[in-house]
Amino acid sequence: MNHPVLSRILMLDHVADERYRQHQSRSTSAAAIAGMLTLFALLEYRLLVEHRIPWDLIWVIYAMGATKITLMLWYRFKN
Repeated sequence: MNHPVLSRILMLDHVADERYRQHQSRSTSAAAIAGMLTLFALLEYRLLVEHRIPWDLIWVIYAMGATKITLMLWYRFKN
């Protein structure tokens, strides 16, 4: 951004940078994968150690999977 007012604002010069957006996307994806693995480990713990079915965790996993598939299809057909 070359506008003099916008260049004074600290974060706005990073918003338009492709590398910043790519790094933001990669870090968000890595955080989602780490969260999913943690959720799956907690699910396995409750199934194997506590011998109960945690339906709330199962629904969270289904919701994350459905969101991922929906967004993949959305981006595939929109681009």
